[in-house]
Formats: sequence, C-alpha cells, structure tokens
Amino acid sequence: MATRANNGRRRTTGRKNVRKKSGMTVKGKIVLTSAFFALGLIGASLAVIYVAQGKGEGYKKKYLAQQTYSSNPIIAKRGDISDRRGVAFAKSVLVYNFVLEPKIILSKEDDYRAPTVKFASEYFGISQDELNKIIDNNPESMYQVIKKEVSYDEKEKFIAAVNEYNKRNTKNEKADTANDIVVGYNFESYYKRTYPLKTVASDVIGFTYSGDMAEWGLEGYYNSKLNGKNGVRYGYFNSNMELEETEVEAKNGLNVVTTIDSDAQKMTEDIIADYQKTEGAENVGIILMNPNNGEIYVMASNKGYDLNNPRDLTGYFSQKEIDAMSDDKKLEELSNIWKNYCTSDIYEPGSTFKPFTVAACLEENVVKKKQQFYCKGYEIVMDRKIRCAKRDGHGMITLSQSLEQSCNVTMMQIVRKLGRKDFARYQDIFGIGSRTGIDFPGETTGLVYNEAQLNPVELATSSFGQGVSVTMIQMAAGFSSLINGGTYYKPHLVKELVDDNGVVVEKKEPVIMKKTVTKDTSEFIQKALYETVEQGTGWRAKSEGYKMAGKTGTAQKLDNINGKLVRSDTNYVISFIGCAPYDNPQVVVYVVVDQPKVKDQTANGIASALAKKVAENVFKVLGIYPEKLRSRHYVFN
Repeated sequence: MATRANNGRRRTTGRKNVRKKSGMTVKGKIVLTSAFFALGLIGASLAVIYVAQGKGEGYKKKYLAQQTYSSNPIIAKRGDISDRRGVAFAKSVLVYNFVLEPKIILSKEDDYRAPTVKFASEYFGISQDELNKIIDNNPESMYQVIKKEVSYDEKEKFIAAVNEYNKRNTKNEKADTANDIVVGYNFESYYKRTYPLKTVASDVIGFTYSGDMAEWGLEGYYNSKLNGKNGVRYGYFNSNMELEETEVEAKNGLNVVTTIDSDAQKMTEDIIADYQKTEGAENVGIILMNPNNGEIYVMASNKGYDLNNPRDLTGYFSQKEIDAMSDDKKLEELSNIWKNYCTSDIYEPGSTFKPFTVAACLEENVVKKKQQFYCKGYEIVMDRKIRCAKRDGHGMITLSQSLEQSCNVTMMQIVRKLGRKDFARYQDIFGIGSRTGIDFPGETTGLVYNEAQLNPVELATSSFGQGVSVTMIQMAAGFSSLINGGTYYKPHLVKELVDDNGVVVEKKEPVIMKKTVTKDTSEFIQKALYETVEQGTGWRAKSEGYKMAGKTGTAQKLDNINGKLVRSDTNYVISFIGCAPYDNPQVVVYVVVDQPKVKDQTANGIASALAKKVAENVFKVLGIYPEKLRSRHYVFN
C-alpha cells in the first residue's frame, strides 16, 4: 500500500508536475500577453515622446508614415516701384519677427530659461521681467511674438552670439550652469513695404495695407502685377519611411518702372511747398508731361504725406483737432489727403480752354487765321449780357490776338458759327469730360454740356471754359495733342514692368488714341500761344532761354449763398498751361492754383509765375535746356 501510495504519490506528484507545467503555460500566456501589451503601450508612449522631443528618427518616421508634412509657404517678394532712372519709390525689405517658444523653454527650465531670457533681453531691448511674464503666462505656447521688424543684421548677430554660447567649453563651469543653452526661439520672416523717399510723389505712388493689398496710387493700380505668387515646401514619408520633399518656388512680383523723374518731382513739390508757405491756396497742382508720347514726368500737389505713415494727420491738424474727430471723420480727411488732385478733382478751366475752341473752329473752317473780330466788352446772348475779361472791350482783334489778350467775345462769336453739334463733337475729340484712361485709379470724368444741353448761353460760356468742368490730366492730354501736331496720346505713369533678372516683361509703348487736329492748326496754336507769353496775358511765364508758349486761365468759383450756387466775385481757380520750346514741344507744363489766399486772386498771375519757376528750375533736370545750351545736350527721353 505504501508503495502504491508512494507510487501514487509519485504519480500524483508527476501528474501534479505535469499539471503545474501545463497550468503555468496558460497563465504564462496570459501574463506574457499582458506584458507584451504593456510593453507596446510603453513603446508607443516612448515613440510619441521621442517624436515630440525630436529624437528617435525611426519612431518619428513610423509616427508620420501616413501623415503629410508641409512647411509654411515660401513668401513671394512684392515688386519694387522706381522712377524712370531706377531710384526706388517703394521696395520690400526682408524683416523678421523674433518669436519665443515657452513650451520648449520650460521643458528644462533650469538649463534653458535663464540664458534664453538673458540673450533675448540683451539683443532686443525687452526687460527680463517682461519676458519671464510672457513665458509664465503662456506655458503651453509655441508662438509668442516678442519683437517685430527685426532686421537681417540684428537676426544674424543674435544667432551668431547664441551659437557661440551654446558651443562654448563648459569644462570650468559650475554644474548648475554647465548645461545652460539658449533654445526655444525662432525668427519668422516676411517682407515689409518701405518708401525710401517718404513724401515724394506720395499721391502718385500710394501705399499698401493688410499685407500686400493696396487701392491707392500705382500701388493699387498695379497691385496684381506687383504681387508675386507664394511658393510652398511640402513632402510625405514613403513606404521606406523616407521623407520625400518637393518645393514649389515662390514667384516674386514684377518691378514697376514709372515715367516719373524723382528729382523733378521733388523740386516741383518744393516749389509748391514754398508757395504754400508764402501765400498758399486751397489746392495746387502741377503736371509736367511729354506731349510726344504721353509720359508723365511730374504729377505734384500740395497734399503730400509720408507713405511710411499714411494715417498720420498731424501735418494738417492739431492733436486736439484729431482727438475730437470720429473715426469716420478721420477716414474722410485721410481720403482727401490720399487722393490725387491731378486726376480726381474737377474745376472749371476758364480761358485755358480757349485754344481748344479756336482749334475746333479752324478745323471746321468756320474762321480764318487772319480774320478779325470786334470786341465791345460784352456779347448779348438770348437777352443776356455776357462780358469779356476786358470790360471796355478789345476793339478790332485778330484770331491770334484773341488768344494773346484772352478775349471772351471773340470765342462767343466763333463758337456760334461752329454750332452746338460740332462743339460737342470736338469736346469728345479732345477728351474733355471723359476719362483719359491713364494707368491710375480714381480718375474722374469731369462735366460738360452734351449737344442737347448746349443752348445758346451754355454754348457761349463753354467756349471760354465756363460751365465746363475738367481734370488736370484731361487738359494736359488734350493740350498736348494741340501743340504736338494733332496726335492724342494716352497719358501714362509707367514705362515698363521688369522681372527679378532685369528682363523687361512688359513695355508700355506710347498709345495713340486718335488724331485731334491737323499739323497746320497745331502750328497756328503754337505760334499764337508763344505770342501770348511773349507779349500777352501769359508774360509772367516768360523764362530766360526758353521759347515758352502758353495760355492763362481765370475761372470764377461757385459760392453757396443761402443754398444757391452763384458765381463768386472773390474766389477763383487760376491756371496756366503751356509748352517749351513752342516750335518743337518737349514738355507740357500745367499749373492750377485753386483759390489762392490773397486779397485779389486775379492780380498777380500766380499760376504763370509758378510755371516760370518750374521752367527755370526743373526743365534742366529733364534734359530740356535753354536755347544757348541746347546744342550741347541731348533732349530727355
């Protein structure tokens, strides 16, 4: 029994051993499965940690295997705007935002925070207290802009100093600083629009806002050409966990080369500024234009502003006045400053319109060049007495003398022969009351009577520029055709568009819109207006060495009296339009002075005097020299 018992026990023990071995296998499987599961979780966690910390490239690849990788867009550079000689009006400069990443800085605070804060404070002028406050308030942030518009040189100095510090020999340092490094920062690049000449040609160039958007000036008109196309760098992980990257390069915007001469523009603006200091006016505008191709050399007014700070009203209002303005009022005043007087404001041209009337009548053969007219000081039209500028009359006067002496009566007599139909037609031919199509935003049309509205009185007054409203660019373009042989060129402010490599992508060739008058009529107008300056009403524009031709204008403004508009006896728009040299015109000069701040606004030939200053000071800059020097120089082109 014992033996069996022992044997049993042995068998039992054997069975127990077998069962024990079999039982451990089941449990082992469970334990082993759980262990593998736990290890898997730990491994996954480690992978995430490794990826988050930028370690373990294998883990990172597996983690990102099915995810697309992409960077920030590659920012395109907005094209520059320059004058005709290459002087920059507007350019885009690469600058940076200095960015802190608090989450990284705090990941090892004892080693990262102190040196990073110290360097950031030292190089960017921000107190360490302020930097620490930003870090403490945004512990999970990876993006805190600390300083904007950091220059390339500033960035490079900071990086160089940081690299030198981080790679230093720490053998002799104490344990608590030996591991200190500067981390958790970044530089975010972008382009800043700058205007090196500040106020020069400000109402021509315009400015950008909200990134690369613009509405005013050439910045606005050529916005789509100036703006490039952003690129992008993107990639993905292939089946071998290798990162494959593709880069689409940014395409920079085109550079705009204007027809403006920055030196001539600046000098003309200085002439206007000097006049504003001595006498002043509500508005002053001056255009210098090439009559032979439509290029604008100068387009200036008294409403300049700093393009780098376009919303600054302090040049026009006291701080007290500005503080009292509503936001809508501020915007209204800013809009008045930003707009271009030469293209956006309308006014009555007065007697500068008379050459158009004479030319139309000559073209239609209703008058002869040597024909004489009698002026008694007024003309009766529909029982209405309409006076001449000379109240006691000019007496017998030739057609040429009617321009020299600015006779209203002669204009009324000859336009009556021309008739309403042809007068309206020639208004259209000369572009009066129509947009010129200049490459500039905000051009207005002006106001004219159409054929049906040209009753006898309206026809009579329109003949000498009363009742007609124009823009400066309309008059300059139309007048250019009168004195260049009869070719109307579309006025333009841009010569060409150029890419980064200096290749001309688009050249703005002269655009002939129409023929206005014959060469014969043009030569008559040239000679008559030369005599107007030499011995007529435009004598104040006579300049040493220049054969200047031109016509003066004095237009009564409309005063609002008890809600009714009446012709003013005190407020005028004074103007002069002319060219030089008269027999081979190279430049048209047009000056408009709106309501000069003098007692007698009609007395001293204000506009003619300003035209003389422009001729004597600015023409040479354009390569248009006095007669004695002309043979030594090439004409500007």
